Amino acid sequence: MDWQPERIPEPTPETLEFADPEVLPPLELVPVTEISRDLEVPQDANLPIALADLSAPSSDAAEAQIPLIEQIKRELEDVGDEDLKPARIQIGLLFVGVSALLLMSLLLYITAMHPGLTVKQQMLRYWSEYVGFVGLGVAGLMMLGREAMRSPPISEEGDR
Repeated sequence: MDWQPERIPEPTPETLEFADPEVLPPLELVPVTEISRDLEVPQDANLPIALADLSAPSSDAAEAQIPLIEQIKRELEDVGDEDLKPARIQIGLLFVGVSALLLMSLLLYITAMHPGLTVKQQMLRYWSEYVGFVGLGVAGLMMLGREAMRSPPISEEGDR
């Protein structure tokens, strides 16, 4: 009786030949000039609306000559506190909603994937996720509370 096992020859791995990657031409950045604005554009193309229309009447010709960055800076100066109030409320509500959604998905994951864990074991295992999601919700509530506590704008008569 032979006590030594027979050796099974190992198959040699096949070498696969891959296609060479396609060589792309280098990207060239072209500055925006009058010539590049007059390029042909298909009629069905979805393009953003230009801030300054170059075919404006002569009364707006001076404004059309203002550089784009200067025009953006001027428009940003006109944005006031009341204009940003809806955005701050929406971001606060977004933080609270995402936090609640993440907490519920964490609870669903724990109960579905680890049904044998006790509450203490769940907290020990997933405390960092829980703290992060609660922190996100608290940040949203702080934003909403701050907006609620802001004083209304004072009218020109001086009454509130």
